[in-house]
Amino acid sequence: MKTKVASLALLLTLIFPIMAKSQVKIQQTAGRDALGEFAPEFARLNDDILFGEVWSRNNLLSLRDRSIVTVVALMSQGLTDSSFKYHLESAKKNGVTRTEIAEILTHAAFYAGWPKAWAAFRMAKEVWTGGNADSVAAGSLEAYAQT
Repeated sequence: MKTKVASLALLLTLIFPIMAKSQVKIQQTAGRDALGEFAPEFARLNDDILFGEVWSRNNLLSLRDRSIVTVVALMSQGLTDSSFKYHLESAKKNGVTRTEIAEILTHAAFYAGWPKAWAAFRMAKEVWTGGNADSVAAGSLEAYAQT
């Protein structure tokens, strides 16, 4: 009986951190702030589904990895606007270093296109310039996430 209780205690100790991590929800209001009255359904999908559900599935893919995928996806489309800058900043906050973003964009350049990489590098340089560019940023999206 003691062995079963000890085994259950160990199992719960291992499982609860994983469950807690998977339950972290990102609170986003950008869609509602920008388009709430004009396109309320799009705003809801952006805030509640994309960020509230998809970005919150930390047990399947980390915020750092999601940031990398998003940066490459936006770069490959040539979208180097304010949303691209936001996702570069998020990547930095989620632990991507200057050296890593340079390698990520260089690698993606061969698949997405050299001119798109140049545009992405200009914005990435702006985001990672200043301070110790190779250090991991102090905060992360997880710091802003609420359960």
